Amino acid sequence: MVSLCVQPHRSPAAMFLRRLRTSAALRRGANDGGVLAAIRTELSHELTSSAPSDPPPFHFQDAPDFVTVSDAPCAQDVLLRRRADSEEVLVSALLAPLQFADQAPLPRAALMKVFVSKPGAAPVLHFDCRTSWVGEDGGDADYAINAVRYHPNPGDAGEDKYEGPEFRDLDPGQKAALQEYLVARGVNSKLASSVLHHLLQKERFQYVNWLKTLEETFAKNH
Repeated sequence: MVSLCVQPHRSPAAMFLRRLRTSAALRRGANDGGVLAAIRTELSHELTSSAPSDPPPFHFQDAPDFVTVSDAPCAQDVLLRRRADSEEVLVSALLAPLQFADQAPLPRAALMKVFVSKPGAAPVLHFDCRTSWVGEDGGDADYAINAVRYHPNPGDAGEDKYEGPEFRDLDPGQKAALQEYLVARGVNSKLASSVLHHLLQKERFQYVNWLKTLEETFAKNH
């Protein structure tokens, strides 16, 4: 039995369901095998493309100082950690929701949270970032800081104790200094590229598993 790992409201499952909902096969109903045929066509296309056959591990070629804390095959996120100079950096990332422009899907982005702390000490610095592709070839990515806050203790990560100005209201020099602060701790464009590539590979693996589960389910009724 193939496990159902991916949530169908996300890409690329969302795009396939859009096509399926409007297909003549679906309008005729599943009993004539049209839905099963559509699923098998999509699955065949994915299996002949670059879809990974196994859960892809995170490659640390561009992030040698980080280790994987959590990266379950059925989970949508990845959690990385870097410890150096009595300091801990945690990076948690997952793909941003799919967005469309004139019915066409926009290039995917990732939402990345960075936590910087001293083990056994407080507070914790918390950065909300967005990782996006640079250029149109999809080869490299970079990230931008959207928000900065701090928490008195690691367990208070859900409570925003920051009372200063919003990140967007800081002057360019302060924004650049915060960016350099993260880069000095290994959170750079190479890490952003690795994270986004990994999450997309992981989603594709989950999508193939989802298609296999659908095929198995519909095949039982034919």
